[in-house]
Amino acid sequence: MMKRFLTSKEAANYLSITEDELNNLSKAHQITAYKIGGIYTRFKVDDLETYRRKGVTKGGKNYSSNSFENIRDFFYFNDFYIYSCVVIAVILYFIFKKT
Repeated sequence: MMKRFLTSKEAANYLSITEDELNNLSKAHQITAYKIGGIYTRFKVDDLETYRRKGVTKGGKNYSSNSFENIRDFFYFNDFYIYSCVVIAVILYFIFKKT
């Protein structure tokens, strides 16, 4: 039997997002968060499933990404390597440049 309420970590895993993203969604009132005992933040499974059905998260069935997002993500996550290759190419150019 599935729990009725999930912790932030469990809810983030359920949606395949980070806890920070989940907290941002909660602050933006896109997902309802419940305070248990005035201290503990919990999320209803039904609310998470409703949000997932909208297809917003990667864990959702309707998640779609276009090629622009894929290219942007590629450069975001690999920018260090790209910059390093450019710097190495410039250095090699000046080393092997005939005077």
